[in-house]
Amino acid sequence: MNANEAVLSVLAVLEELQVPYMVTGSYAANVFGLPRSTKDADLIVEAEASRIHEVLDRLVAPLRPDPQMLFETITSSRRWIVRLDHSPFVIEIFLLNNHPFDRSRFTRRRREPVLPDVNAWLPTPEDVIVQKLRWVALSRRAKDFEDACNVMAVQGSALDWDYIVKWCAELDAAEVLEEARQKTGC
Repeated sequence: MNANEAVLSVLAVLEELQVPYMVTGSYAANVFGLPRSTKDADLIVEAEASRIHEVLDRLVAPLRPDPQMLFETITSSRRWIVRLDHSPFVIEIFLLNNHPFDRSRFTRRRREPVLPDVNAWLPTPEDVIVQKLRWVALSRRAKDFEDACNVMAVQGSALDWDYIVKWCAELDAAEVLEEARQKTGC
């Protein structure tokens, strides 16, 4: 099983159990920007922790769920990790938190092709940009900045810039948004 097949396996279980989810992170950035390789997939789910355990219990080898829930301090989210045997690839499943931006982007999610012939729930391109720049403002991770710039460059004038500016201002990411706009000419 490769990384994409691993992601598809987890998405199939979420769909089967009717657990609301959204594919985020580099997988979402790859859909709306320029694809790059990644060692993880991030999923946000709206469910009780017990429902996550139902999902984890249905996964089969070579997917190996870590039964221990972790706490993500930056986002104040609970998460679980699913490892792919014989691979550094992991799938991180985060519970949707109550932050207004996180709620907004989950509400705005839409079904899009995430892989050839496979549709999944994804954030909007605007929400990918805002989230990536939010991470840059918090941690200065170069990959997140490049992902945001790539989505901006590919999506360009189709983006709702008022929405992006509003949320970046609220999330203390206005400065990095300006850097990204200068870099991309958007």
